[in-house]
Amino acid sequence: MHVLQELEPKKVFEFFEEISQIPHGSGNTAQIAAYCMDFAKQRGLRAVHDAGGNVIIYASGTEGYENSEPVIIQGHMDMVCEKTPDCRKNMETEGIDLATDGKYVWAEGTTLGGDDGIALAYIFALLDSDDIPHPPIEALITRDEETGMYGAMDFDPSVVSGTKILNIDSEEEGILTVSCAGGITAHCVFELPTQLYSPTYEYEISVTGLLGGHSGADIGKGRLNAFEMLSKPLEYIVDCYFGTISGGGKMNVIPQNASIIIGSDEDKLDELEQIINLCNDRNYGGETDSGLQFSVKKINTEGEVKYIENKCYLQYIKDFLKFFPTGVQSMSESIDGMVETSLNMGVLEHNGTILSCDFLIRSNTENGKASVIEVVRKFTESIGNKIDFVKMTLSGDYPSWECRQDSSLRELMVEVFEEQYGRKPEVSGIHAGLECGVFAKKIQNADIVSIGPDIADIHTPNERLDVASAGRVWEYVKEILRRSK
Repeated sequence: MHVLQELEPKKVFEFFEEISQIPHGSGNTAQIAAYCMDFAKQRGLRAVHDAGGNVIIYASGTEGYENSEPVIIQGHMDMVCEKTPDCRKNMETEGIDLATDGKYVWAEGTTLGGDDGIALAYIFALLDSDDIPHPPIEALITRDEETGMYGAMDFDPSVVSGTKILNIDSEEEGILTVSCAGGITAHCVFELPTQLYSPTYEYEISVTGLLGGHSGADIGKGRLNAFEMLSKPLEYIVDCYFGTISGGGKMNVIPQNASIIIGSDEDKLDELEQIINLCNDRNYGGETDSGLQFSVKKINTEGEVKYIENKCYLQYIKDFLKFFPTGVQSMSESIDGMVETSLNMGVLEHNGTILSCDFLIRSNTENGKASVIEVVRKFTESIGNKIDFVKMTLSGDYPSWECRQDSSLRELMVEVFEEQYGRKPEVSGIHAGLECGVFAKKIQNADIVSIGPDIADIHTPNERLDVASAGRVWEYVKEILRRSK
């Protein structure tokens, strides 16, 4: 059954539904890339699957536009795969279960992938139509944007000739994005003395119910990090061994859930329940994360968990969770209300002798990025000096995108927006990574603007695409192309 068949624009949602049935999480894009190539082949369009895993589809200009300057329409083929704790779907091998009430589209129990499935749906609907006037199109569909912009980084600019780039990877209608943050990942590894220990009693302490969200777009909203909240009950726990720590899962997602397994030779359930009740009564979530819940339950790991053997190390783990740097580090002085520099610890794992974590650092300035790298380095070394700090490595470095002063594409898009909407658009920057920064460095004289329809709570299972907004942005894109003669 086609769940979205009644929605308009019909062709856009038909392609969105097709895409949604193909597993296409970051690092798992072979099938969606093959779909893109097959789409082009069936329609007689030239396409390239480059060495970076990107797909570029070329379409000639329609009648009267044959000699016009090409326009690059760009989006990424991967999505962030997150799901609710009770969802059993294997997102590596299965598509998602779409749902709609006519106003919004969402997925049952998982992320929707509107980021960036809507870009692909627009591209395919455009290239499948024969009644939309447009200049030559170079549709650039990149791989693995969400985990480090690897496709954009490996992209060879010689395969395109256009310099005007319409990026469809923003999530708020009415905003023309002309600047974005750069980023880098800091991967920190600690070696901990552990032993295979079989305690008489084992418990799992969990933090659930946080909002989470995009570690760039939502970082300035004061949303809590689940690992930081895990430190609250641990502060009161004594005479226990610490075992597996887990939670989060994506470095670009503010962690919603986290848990730790602890062991004891005495029955501490009553004591732990009192601690959990105390934490719940203290309303740490406030208004921002009012759904925050602490819980504890007895478990039996049957000796599978390795516990930290020296109790003096437990305080260092508590300190790590309590004091690790996270969230907003500085605000922009040039764009009112915009976060300029931040970091997010989205991944933390301990199971055995290794404790590892990933910090995603973002900044709209290169100096800001460098300063926060030093903040993370000094913090991890301060903990590492007490334990055994193995190393901090940096990866996935991508540049910020600075606002271009003269932009004919921006001028056209402002003009079309005012005519369609009857008001001026907001021309702004964002504190999130976009591939635009990479393309601005790779394509000489690149003139880039990023847009998109309203998509709420991206990178979480609460993600929702606004149907009417998707329709308006579709009309907007078509008019921009019609005037690009």
